[in-house]
Order: sequence, then C-alpha cells, then structure tokens
Amino acid sequence: MEPKTGYVYVLINPSFKEDWVKVGKSARFPDIRSKELDNTAVPLPYEVYATLKTAKFNEAERLFHKNVGKLNSGLRIRKNREFFNIKPEDAADIL
Repeated sequence: MEPKTGYVYVLINPSFKEDWVKVGKSARFPDIRSKELDNTAVPLPYEVYATLKTAKFNEAERLFHKNVGKLNSGLRIRKNREFFNIKPEDAADIL
C-alpha cells in the first residue's frame, strides 16, 4: 500500500562536482533519507537542497527523470542511477 504523501528531493554532496545532484523519492522526510544514504560509498554527508511534498511522489520523480533526460541525454550521469549533471537550482526549478 502506497503512503498518502511522500517527497521528491534534490540532494547535493560537497564531495561531488558543483553541478551534480541526486534526485530521488521517499515516503520518509528527506533529511532522514539523506542520513540513510550517508555511508562508506560517499566521503561526506548529503545535504537536502530542495523538496517537493506530494501525494504523487512516485509519478513526480519518474516525470523528473524522464523529462530531464529528454532535455539532454548527457544530463543523467548513469542510466540506472538518480544522479544528474545539472545545477541544484535548475533541478529545483524543474521539480
């Protein structure tokens, strides 16, 4: 059963390039999700840059990923990952 509301988030990480962001979704608060992602795979913790609270968070995330890919196929760093080569403010505007 899908939660009633959730979040689409834009995360940044000081150890990444300035124009790299992670755009994902979670039924939990984005700050909790960012802490879950803080593991040995990244040298520094993620920071929440922007969030969108919506009942359609699954659809909103899917549309973001799809539409950013249409803008420029080179924006998605890896096809099967949620990382994009886009300025955080531009990602937040699209969100």
